[in-house]
Formats: sequence, C-alpha cells, structure tokens
Amino acid sequence: MYARTSSWTGSAEAIERWVEAARERVAPMVAALPGNAGALFFVDRDGRRALTLTLWDNEAAALASDEAAEQSRAATVDATGVTLEERGRLEVVARVEPPASVPA
Repeated sequence: MYARTSSWTGSAEAIERWVEAARERVAPMVAALPGNAGALFFVDRDGRRALTLTLWDNEAAALASDEAAEQSRAATVDATGVTLEERGRLEVVARVEPPASVPA
C-alpha cells in the first residue's frame, strides 16, 4: 500500500474554503479513482494548516493517479486560495484496523 500527502496553509478563510472543497469536490473525486484504498483530510484551524492523505492499493495505482492529483491540487489552490506547501509519496509499512465488533 502507498500513501500520497499534500500539506496546505492559508488564511482562516482559505482554510475554510479548503475544508468545503475537500468534502464536496476532492473526496468524491479521489474515491472514484482506480486503486484508491481510502483518504483522510485533516485540518488545524488554529494553525491555519491542512493535510490530505490518500491511500492506494499499490505503487502502480499511486503512480497512475499522479496526474489527477496534480490537477486536483492546482484546482484547490485556485478555488480556495490556500498554498500547497509540500507533497509526498510514502510506502505504508503497517496499518491498524479497528477490531470487528462482536455481536452480543
């Protein structure tokens, strides 16, 4: 499994626009990409920063989604006014899943 990260900063207003874009536009787009294994969107309103973490079934899926990721990042900057501070790709070496609930 692989992960892609994007770190964002901006004014309080830009961060709120980022939150809206993440929920309404970016999350559904990422979910529809082949090989997507999930995504998380984090915000630190007080620190005026945000983080996107997308998960991919394998390195090939992560690489295949690179063009869509770059287009989405550019559209996010244009639509919200945030600054893209850093982007990265990491191999996931361990993942913790919550235990399955046991019927009573």
